[in-house]
Amino acid sequence: MLAGMGEGDRGRGQGVAAWFRRRAVAVVLTCVGVGAAIVHVVAPGLRIDGVTVALLAVAVVPWLGDLVRSIDVPGLGRIEFRDMQRQLEAVQRTANAALVGDGPQDGIGDDTATWEAVQELTAEYGKVREELPSGPARTHRMDQIFARLVRATQRVRDFDAKTLLRSQDAGLRLAAYARLYALPEPELLGALVDVVTAEPLAFNQYWGLRVVGRGVEETGAEHVPLGVVRRLEEFRSRMPRDSDRGQLADRVLTEFGGG
Repeated sequence: MLAGMGEGDRGRGQGVAAWFRRRAVAVVLTCVGVGAAIVHVVAPGLRIDGVTVALLAVAVVPWLGDLVRSIDVPGLGRIEFRDMQRQLEAVQRTANAALVGDGPQDGIGDDTATWEAVQELTAEYGKVREELPSGPARTHRMDQIFARLVRATQRVRDFDAKTLLRSQDAGLRLAAYARLYALPEPELLGALVDVVTAEPLAFNQYWGLRVVGRGVEETGAEHVPLGVVRRLEEFRSRMPRDSDRGQLADRVLTEFGGG
């Protein structure tokens, strides 16, 4: 029966599900409001500090996204829930790769073993890209591989990031990004920007831009050549305004007083 469901039926089904979800959120928020009112009546002397209010607001905000698209906050301006969700996802992705050097210590002192581990991860990355359809599940898998590459590449002595950045193999380029994410090399910033701004794969480019940001922090914005800044500005002009990579470029350019 489900196999014979047409696109119109699926669309109506999704619409009904969205309606129920919005109703459920509304009911939950109403209950929270009623509960707060009851507490106020029962215990009028109860004091709630600003920190508690802020934490409650943070807890409620994600639920509001199903009811409204934005809200005006005095002193802060308009908050777009879609933008907030995107930022939270970016933080989560960064956290996945932030545990640099926190993996198992097997292979340290054995360059062959550690390089083989890197090659295995780059091969796994290629397999995931080939076998899984584009979407959150594939991105999550690839984020996990990147996090493991961040740890693995640190253990390779004399890692030649400069050469791997120019590799035709997307996995090896990702390995170079992972190494420079963990251990920035300021002298490679210009070459890194050249490669990242021309990177054909969105996933690689996302992490490449993260690496560029770390490189700028390590180098110091005042020491970055003007030509590098101009290439980043040109790249930003080609990116859709609301894209995650465009926003990453904006953050980097902010370091130079632009964006």
